[in-house]
Amino acid sequence: MSRLIENGHVVTMNPNREVFDGGYVVVGDDGRIASVGPAGAAPEGPFDERLDAKGMIVLPGLINLHQHHWYNLFKGLAPGMLLEEWVSGLLLPCAAELSAADLRAAAYLSALEMARTGTTCCLNHSVTTTMEEEVTATVEPMAEIGFRQVFAKDFRCQTPANPQHPHNVGDAAAYIGELVDTWQDAKDGLVRMGLAIESNAHWLAAGMSSDELVEAGYRLAVEKDLQITNHTAGGTLSMETGYLHYLRQTGRTDVRYLVQMGLLDEHWLLIHAINVNDTDIGHMAEAGCHAVYTPTSESMRGGGIGPWVRLIKAGVNCALGTDGPMVDYSVDIVEQMKACTYVQNTNHLDPTVMPLERSLEMATINAAHALGMGDEIGSLEAGKRADIAVFDMRSPHMQVVHNPIANFVCCARGADAHTVLIDGKTVLSGGSFINFNAVDDVIEEATERGRAIATKAGVIDRATPIWPKQSAATAAQ
Repeated sequence: MSRLIENGHVVTMNPNREVFDGGYVVVGDDGRIASVGPAGAAPEGPFDERLDAKGMIVLPGLINLHQHHWYNLFKGLAPGMLLEEWVSGLLLPCAAELSAADLRAAAYLSALEMARTGTTCCLNHSVTTTMEEEVTATVEPMAEIGFRQVFAKDFRCQTPANPQHPHNVGDAAAYIGELVDTWQDAKDGLVRMGLAIESNAHWLAAGMSSDELVEAGYRLAVEKDLQITNHTAGGTLSMETGYLHYLRQTGRTDVRYLVQMGLLDEHWLLIHAINVNDTDIGHMAEAGCHAVYTPTSESMRGGGIGPWVRLIKAGVNCALGTDGPMVDYSVDIVEQMKACTYVQNTNHLDPTVMPLERSLEMATINAAHALGMGDEIGSLEAGKRADIAVFDMRSPHMQVVHNPIANFVCCARGADAHTVLIDGKTVLSGGSFINFNAVDDVIEEATERGRAIATKAGVIDRATPIWPKQSAATAAQ
C-alpha cells in the first residue's frame, strides 16, 4: 500500500540533517521510503493513503535502546528506593513470581505504550532467565501489534549463585544460538535478536556471572553478528553496597574489565554509564562501542548524572533509553530527550552543552547505528524502512511554534503522536490503533496480573502514599 505524508515539518535526520517545512514523505508498496522532499515537490500519485500533516512534525520513528518489558506490571511501586535497595526489595521478589503468561501480558502492554508515544523500535534487555517458552511469550505479542523489536536474550548458565540452571556454559551457548536462529528476522523482519551479557562487578561478585560466561556470550555474539547490551558503571557511590564498594574490591572499573578481557568492541551497548571515568571513556571511544543514557531512570533512583557531554566529545556514539517502567514509570522517549538536555545543561551550568537537536539524534539515528541498523532505520531517506512518527503540534500546549524541533522536544508529550508507521504499515492513526482492538482487554489483564504478583511477592504495600505512613509514625511517637 502506497502512502503520501504531505505538508508536514519533515525532519529527516539524514547525513545533512535536512529539514523540509511543508515537506513530504512517500512510502512505497514495499514498506520502504520511496522519496522525501521539500514543499511543492511531492509526486502526484495515485496513493492508497494520504495524510495532510499541516501543523505536524514528521520524524523517523523514535528508538528506545533500553527497556525491560515486564516492568510495566509494577509501575508506581518504587518511589524512594536507591538502586541496590530496589534490586533486593522489588526486582527480585517480583521476578520470582513471573510466569510466561505474565510476560505475554506485559509485552502487549509495553508495545502499545511505546507505539502510542511514537516509538517504533526498542531493545528489550532481558533481566531474568528465559527459555523458549518465555522468549516466545515476550516476542510474539509485540510482533502481532506490528512493533519492531530487538530481543536481547539473557546469556545465563550454571554459576555459583545459579547452580540450578539447566545448562553449563557450552550447552547454554548452543541453546541460545538455536533460539537466535529461530527468531532472527522473524515476523517479516520485525524481530531481531541480541544478547544481554552482564559483566559488571556486582554481577560477578554475586556469582551470577563469570569470566567464562562473559567470554562465551561474546563469542556467540560475534558468530551470530549480534549486539550486546550490558548494565555498566551504574548504582550509587556507596562504599558498602554500591559502585565504589566493588571498585575497591576488584581494583578495576566495569569498562576496564572488558578491555582486560579483550572483548570491548562495536558489539557492546553500555547502559547507564553513570560512573565511567576519563580512562574508561578513552577505551570506549577507541573500541567503537556504544553508550545508552537513561536520564529519568538515574534521576528517579538518585543514581547520579553520567558524563554524557564528555562521552559525545570523545566520539562515543550515544543513544537514549527509558529503562523499565518499574524503575521510572514511563517508556516515553520524548520525555527522555527533554530530560537529556535539561539534566546535562543543569549539570554543566551551560545551556549549550546538550542541544535539543543532539538529544533528537540520540533518539533516532544514533540509536539505529548502535543497533547496527543505521542503513535501515533512524532517518527518513529513500530506501530505508518506513518507520515514521508524526506528532500533532496544533494543541495549545505546543504554541506558539517558532522552532518546531525546539517546541517538539520541550513541549510535546509522547501521547501527541498522531500517526505511526512501522515497516510501512500504519499502526496508529489519529491517536488510535488501527489493527489492534483489544487495548482495554490488555490493560485489564495486565492490571490483574501485576496486582496479583505484587501481592504474592509482598511488595503491594509500596503502593501506599507516604502521607499515611508519616501519619502513623507521628501517632506512634
